[in-house]
Amino acid sequence: MQRDIWTRLKSRKFLLALANFIFIVINEIYGAPIDREAYFAITGGIIAFIAGESYVDGNAVK
Repeated sequence: MQRDIWTRLKSRKFLLALANFIFIVINEIYGAPIDREAYFAITGGIIAFIAGESYVDGNAVK
């Protein structure tokens, strides 16, 4: 069963990916105002959460 587009746009994975994208764009526009290690820790944590949730969702479908 496919979900409609509005349900997909309100998902936690999509919203976190969008927030991560906005964070990266703002960080690059302003010339990296935060420490590089913190930058990679934040984006890496978000990516790890999205990957973990995708794995859990994929196993739930089986």
